[in-house]
Amino acid sequence: MTLEYVKAMYSKFVSTLGESHYNREIYRTDWMHLTRSQAFANLWMKAFKAYDEGLTMVHAMGTDELHVIGDWRAVFPEGRTVTEVKVKDTYTLTIEA
Repeated sequence: MTLEYVKAMYSKFVSTLGESHYNREIYRTDWMHLTRSQAFANLWMKAFKAYDEGLTMVHAMGTDELHVIGDWRAVFPEGRTVTEVKVKDTYTLTIEA
């Protein structure tokens, strides 16, 4: 339970780290840039791994959203750690003629 709480608090902290009035007492631009840079690096490392494993990249957005075509579960374990993937939404792409 403690690990899930820490993960949720970290997620909230990162999402409000910028110009948020919630965290104005601890506002540090160096923290914001370091934390967000690491999050971007983690996302792009996942994108590279997905491409390397034969998945088709559709979209990468923000610091935590990666859209791919293919069986991503064969490439990434499902979960909430840095090396795992959490499913937010699934959808089907169609080609219109």
